[in-house]
Amino acid sequence: MSPSTPDAHALGRAVRAIREERDISQVQLSIDTGLTQSWISQVEHGRRNASWSNVVRLAEGLGVKVSELVLRAEVLAGKPE
Repeated sequence: MSPSTPDAHALGRAVRAIREERDISQVQLSIDTGLTQSWISQVEHGRRNASWSNVVRLAEGLGVKVSELVLRAEVLAGKPE
């Protein structure tokens, strides 16, 4: 597995932040998106780089627009954890 990239890490932080704000578990997000819970965990930790189609699925599962998810990732990319 490749090391975390800044973009993948920021997207993962955005997914986790929105998921926690909406009180959605990784398991529930997995059910809602058809993506595995372990894959979602890897995205949240920046270990996986999601394809565009999976970014769309994540946004839909989180109940947000893709633009909102991407904007959150852009904001978090410039902030330390």
